[in-house]
Amino acid sequence: MTAISTTLPSRVARSIREHGLFAPDDTVIVALSGGADSTALLDLLSRLPGFSPRLVAAHLNHCLRGPESDRDEEFVRSLAARYRIPLECRRVDVKAYSQRERLNLEDAGRRARIAFLGELRQSWGAAAVALAHHADDQAETIMMRLLRGAGPSGLTGMPYRNGRSFIRPLLEVGREELVAYLTERGMTWCEDASNRDTSFLRNRIRHELFPLLKQYNPAIRERLATTAAVLADERHLLDQLAENVADRACTPDGDGFACAVAQLLEQPPALRRSFFRLQLKRLAGNLDHFSNRHIAALEHLLESPRPHAALNLPRDITALREYDTLILRRTPALSPPAMGELTIAGTGHYPLPGGASLTLTLVPAPADVGQLPADTALFDPDCAPFPWRVRTFRNGDRLAPFGMDGSKKVKELFIDAKVPQAKRRSIPLIFCGDTLLWVCGLRTSRLARIDDTSTRAIKAVFSDSGHRHEPATPRATVD
Repeated sequence: MTAISTTLPSRVARSIREHGLFAPDDTVIVALSGGADSTALLDLLSRLPGFSPRLVAAHLNHCLRGPESDRDEEFVRSLAARYRIPLECRRVDVKAYSQRERLNLEDAGRRARIAFLGELRQSWGAAAVALAHHADDQAETIMMRLLRGAGPSGLTGMPYRNGRSFIRPLLEVGREELVAYLTERGMTWCEDASNRDTSFLRNRIRHELFPLLKQYNPAIRERLATTAAVLADERHLLDQLAENVADRACTPDGDGFACAVAQLLEQPPALRRSFFRLQLKRLAGNLDHFSNRHIAALEHLLESPRPHAALNLPRDITALREYDTLILRRTPALSPPAMGELTIAGTGHYPLPGGASLTLTLVPAPADVGQLPADTALFDPDCAPFPWRVRTFRNGDRLAPFGMDGSKKVKELFIDAKVPQAKRRSIPLIFCGDTLLWVCGLRTSRLARIDDTSTRAIKAVFSDSGHRHEPATPRATVD
């Protein structure tokens, strides 16, 4: 039988090539704890056939086990010296960090490692950070997520490469194989006593649950890893379909996306869920802190009969339903401040807040007014003498609309035109005395209209840099 110390480097090299983890001469940061897994990873990366990467060892001392933590650090120093590679060490009081940030020890340690390794990748200009997760870790991760209620996306397990360029070259190798490899090579490593501490969920799964499950299926770890690989392929297909949906239904809008509700509702539920995960990942960078509960809330928002609804999500992401548009953005936008009241003394050009403007000119009264553009209105100066006032919407404002009897609340006009709530207080309203003449770009009053007796007209043109207050579309402005 061929020795595993001879065959394993070739298997790992094949995985690196198949998954495009790094090129032969790249710089690679190696996360080195001193345990069997990371020690084997370092040795394997130094012996890859057809590869000669520049390796940089990285060790984070969590300061959790006193002298044992210091022993591990010294072992790692001697190991890096033996391989003649640079070593970066950092000491972090993970317990204090967990208390300060109100995290459990596992999560605090993970965050500290990610930050440390990410900084090193940047400072060394490395192509990747190599982690020693293997097939048994993959099975344990899937079981952890299954117990916590993960969906198909979570059950795909750990990827060979994630968005931070963290890579896992050993995902097809089991723990026993790594130990056998080190034994054949005559290598030593440090045993971490915390790996036997069953107060950690992963350790309970490793030492208590899996031995029980092996009584039902001796190959339970391999079966879970295989299931994860199949789900990963199907997840990849769904992600591609979700990208096609996003390209058709959404447009970039400020710090987020504005998407057509009707097009999203046409998609099967599984594809909609994939779409939401894709957009959340685009906005947040990863899916940390998002769960199936948040995806279900987005589904409910999408299907809501209410024309206006909002949803606050983790990572400062807000989802907003505005009529036929669903808006997802990273940071909630502040509503534009209402302008102060302006006085219009006569004809001329008047700049308005937010880059808008109002231009008033005196022209002969046309014989036939016809259909005017939404940004233009005509008023009889004898019925609406200067000065005029300009301000924004207040509750209770009413207009006597041209073509209608009686008056109507401006709020109802906004609703009819599907003007987003956060935009309503940025639309100028023009008054003559207490009479509302024009909700700019939307509706005019009949009380100062041009008629057969009019000889002159004030032509009013409202400009707001091309953004009209029309019914919401997939390109609607994010509020």
